[in-house]
Amino acid sequence: MKKIIRYLALVAAVALLGRCANVVTPAGGPKDEKPPVVLESSPANNSTNFSGKTIHISFDEFITLNNASSNILISPPLKKKPTYRTSGKTLIIKFEEPLKPETTYSINFGEAIKDLHEGNVLKGFNYVFSTGESLDSLTLKGTVTQAIDLKPAEDFYVGLYTVEADTVTFDYCTKTDKKGRFELKGLADNEYHVFVLKDNNSNMIYDLPNEEIGFYPGLVRPVAESFSAVDDTTAVDNGIEIFTFVEEDSVQKIFKKELVESGLLRFVFRYPADNVSITALEELPDTFNIMPVYSAKKDTVLWYFTPNRDSLRICINDGINISDTIHISLKPREAVSKKRKKQTDIQPKSLAVGSNLKSGKLKPEQSLILCFNEPITEVNVHDTTWFIVDKDTIINDLHFSKADQYGFRYQLDKQLEPEKSYQIIFPDSTFFGFSGLTNDTTKLRFNVQEESLFGNIYIMVEKPESVPQLIIELLDSKDHVVDTQIINQTQELAFEYLDPGKYKLKAILDTDANGVWRHGVRGHRAGLPPLWRAVPELPAH
Repeated sequence: MKKIIRYLALVAAVALLGRCANVVTPAGGPKDEKPPVVLESSPANNSTNFSGKTIHISFDEFITLNNASSNILISPPLKKKPTYRTSGKTLIIKFEEPLKPETTYSINFGEAIKDLHEGNVLKGFNYVFSTGESLDSLTLKGTVTQAIDLKPAEDFYVGLYTVEADTVTFDYCTKTDKKGRFELKGLADNEYHVFVLKDNNSNMIYDLPNEEIGFYPGLVRPVAESFSAVDDTTAVDNGIEIFTFVEEDSVQKIFKKELVESGLLRFVFRYPADNVSITALEELPDTFNIMPVYSAKKDTVLWYFTPNRDSLRICINDGINISDTIHISLKPREAVSKKRKKQTDIQPKSLAVGSNLKSGKLKPEQSLILCFNEPITEVNVHDTTWFIVDKDTIINDLHFSKADQYGFRYQLDKQLEPEKSYQIIFPDSTFFGFSGLTNDTTKLRFNVQEESLFGNIYIMVEKPESVPQLIIELLDSKDHVVDTQIINQTQELAFEYLDPGKYKLKAILDTDANGVWRHGVRGHRAGLPPLWRAVPELPAH
């Protein structure tokens, strides 16, 4: 009986303890948000007379490496990259080639080092040592900017080489960060060329046509925590400033020579084809008409022709780089069945009529423009053409005038009033195209929006005396060009009837006065405010 009583008492005690205790997961403390900290290194950072093959750097926690081969840069560069491995809390660097004597080396770890568990990155860590008696301690810093849009040039190599160097192999190099900034430490007291490269094939050599490059136009001499420009060149408060560009290949080439559709050949060139001749190599009958049309940039030539023959021999020649003779079919074909390889001709039946309407709307003071896919040779607006204003007025005295050189666009010569709806009905055979096609019956319904929905920007632009003209571009928040104006004197510019939103103004110093941005031509920014806003309720003035 006593044993039974003791057993029951023990069970009751266990049950009581189970009710009082609450089993929970042990708390792990606050989340670690600190990057690893360097405790010691062997040899010590900033040491001299280095003669070994390995470096050991110890941290206060376990670490791991993030893409060490591309994130870690050694300056001066080595032909063979060192090997990097971790052992617990220690990073071990082993050199695979002898180091230069009497040379200061700088190891920039970028974002390669992070802690093992939380991934906190150690940024801005540099390890410097010298194989000689002294340590070079000069610094050069600056920023790299893409010239075409003034955005920071991220992940670009920045290299230095001395004036006496017989090659462009970098004596020192580093990479730019997300803001385009760079800093080179441990530099010797010399004059240097500065070169910038977006190295697409990771060989540290400019050897691809699409690799973006840049250079500082003068020589620099680094000093303690700053720099000195040797000649009269551009500098900024945080160091030198370099603009990058993609160098253009100056050789003219023909990219395409093709039959687009019945009655249309297309020739596409690398550069404007002003000096390119395209001629037929056979005698053509009077019934075969050709109308050459140049694109806005003149790098594309369209041949509209009368589709009444099967083929044509053509010579393309610019007298220097292009001399090509082709025999091209003038009958368009499209595969209908891949198994049977049957082909049928394509022939449009009528002339398509487009317009500049957007969702059936025009902005105030905007003219209605009709658009065609081939030049128009005749417009026949007659009494059966209807022009309806709102619901009450019917007018049929319409007139259209050519809005471009070739007749692809025609403008309605009438002033349209805001806050009114319009309707135009064109009967068939109002417009006649170069190929002989005419339009089917076409109806256009639209309205002109009220002025209060839009905003205006007015800005005074001062043209520098050193350039013949400026190209002023208005960009939206996605950097799409909304409007472009070219000026050759100081004047006020107006950008009117803009949709609500944020806009940027971009100024290009057009030194060769050709009206376009050219890669590889050094330029500078004009001092225009970077951001403007169009407000519909209160237009900007």
